[in-house]
Amino acid sequence: MPRKKLDRTTVLARVAPTTPDKIKEIAEKLGYTYAGEGSTGQLLDAIASGKLILIHTKTS
Repeated sequence: MPRKKLDRTTVLARVAPTTPDKIKEIAEKLGYTYAGEGSTGQLLDAIASGKLILIHTKTS
């Protein structure tokens, strides 16, 4: 039986080499996980839907 096709799309972004691991770590800390690691897709969906709100902080 074929696998059910999910209604998803792929997003590509150019980021610093350490960014993907940092984003996965944030996702995992917030409970967005898949296959035992942080799920960047779930994290982005939560931000886009307003379930997770980002707050800008100024860093020096």
